[in-house]
Amino acid sequence: MDSRAKRILGAVSVPSFMIGTDFTGAMLLVTPIEQEYSVDITTTQWVLNAYALTLSMGLVAGGRLGDLLGHRRYVLIGLGIFFAASIACVFAPTVSALIFARAAQGVGSALIWPCILALAATSVEEDERGKAMGILMGTVAGGNVLAPFIAGSLAALGDWRGFFVFNAVFAVIAALLIFRFIDREKEHARDETVDLSGMAVLAIAVFCLLFGLDTGADNGWFNGTTLLLFAGALVFFAAFPFVEKFVKDPMIPLPMMRNHQFVRTLALNGLPAIVLFLCLLYLPQYMQKVLGWSIFWSSMGMLPLAVVVASMNLAVGNYYNSIGPRKLMAAGHAFLVLGCVLMLFLQTSWGYVALVPVMIVVGIGGGLVFGPAGTAAVNAVGAQGAGLAGGLSFMFHLGLGAIGIACATAMMFVTAIKKVETIVSSAGIKLPLNELRVLAAGTLDDPAVKSITERYSGKDIDVINTAVRDSFAAGLHAAFWFGLAVAIIGVVVSVSLDESKLRTDAPEDDAAEI
Repeated sequence: MDSRAKRILGAVSVPSFMIGTDFTGAMLLVTPIEQEYSVDITTTQWVLNAYALTLSMGLVAGGRLGDLLGHRRYVLIGLGIFFAASIACVFAPTVSALIFARAAQGVGSALIWPCILALAATSVEEDERGKAMGILMGTVAGGNVLAPFIAGSLAALGDWRGFFVFNAVFAVIAALLIFRFIDREKEHARDETVDLSGMAVLAIAVFCLLFGLDTGADNGWFNGTTLLLFAGALVFFAAFPFVEKFVKDPMIPLPMMRNHQFVRTLALNGLPAIVLFLCLLYLPQYMQKVLGWSIFWSSMGMLPLAVVVASMNLAVGNYYNSIGPRKLMAAGHAFLVLGCVLMLFLQTSWGYVALVPVMIVVGIGGGLVFGPAGTAAVNAVGAQGAGLAGGLSFMFHLGLGAIGIACATAMMFVTAIKKVETIVSSAGIKLPLNELRVLAAGTLDDPAVKSITERYSGKDIDVINTAVRDSFAAGLHAAFWFGLAVAIIGVVVSVSLDESKLRTDAPEDDAAEI
């Protein structure tokens, strides 16, 4: 690898790390965001899902725009959008403003990610592209792993908004490096178009599903609005393949849709992400809401998961061909099943030590799946579709992860409210639904919770405090029942793979067969 290629890889690694930190770092900030804006988890999940939705839906369009008008140009445009959105997050006066700013961050990231992949791939010789892609994937994985510690440390120093200041500073540094070390491209692909119709249909379908889950948790599953949103999601998901037939350059080409091995590998890029995101979102909240830890120490408490995932990602790639992707991914999902089962037996009296085996087991499972799933998706379509396959893999990783978080959160919140109602009503305390919701989503030091407990005295306060602690644990069990079902599906899909078409040493014709 020559010095020019090294400079380019160094430059694009900075925005890669930035994108890696943005999603998982925000997960640690859910509790302080809830407290500042006096909202519950069904609202704050949109701080995460708005970013994941716009990023995952915009990846293919971002790549196409880079091909048409220049990858360097669109990396810089994306960094500008990301910077402005990060500043908007810092000064967001309401949670709605924060959610819109996070959605804009996702748009910026959707322009950046596919274009830095293309810049990295074209900066090296063909036989070194695997190494270049590995460096970029390593930096984004490093961002995923380090983000909770960065977010926790910055929040502990002053305010949760400090994390978005960090994002803004990183965007400026990345833009300066791209501008300095990467030359403007002279030739672009002019015969491609952006599939705006397919992107819009899929985005509307996912939005209807996510918002329907949110509305169902708040207003009931047979509420008219809820049913209308679910019906809309069904209609738009069903319409997506039909729309793609009439598009010149479809978001997902029809041969890829008919490639059963490729479709399964896309699912395997998303299913384990759901379980990992459950841990990244809810375990820090468990440490804060149940164990009473500060945001800084809860970020430190996630260290076992971070270390194991990082170590497994480094090691597993060496065994892709010798062990095989099917065995690796089936074993990984089996570990995820075990991790979810351990969470189902978790008792609040066991303390932090009970979480350590969960994080180790889930870390092993995720590490066994993530790398092989991405490689298998590329191998399933062959070298000609490698770039698009890589983009779609990341799209499914984030998209299914966001849908999974929304499903689990809906189950969690409904279960937590029922648990609070059961505990307080058994003690003869009658509370309206809005106060049950506050207790189900709050912490003992939450001002909204204190405003309820200060009306009571003696044993009644103890009962309400118990309801706050136990409701979160009960909701957590419900969320990981969902995670368990997802992990079991992952085992089944992994076992169904035709491994001969997914190895890196497979003949090109076999790999690309549809």
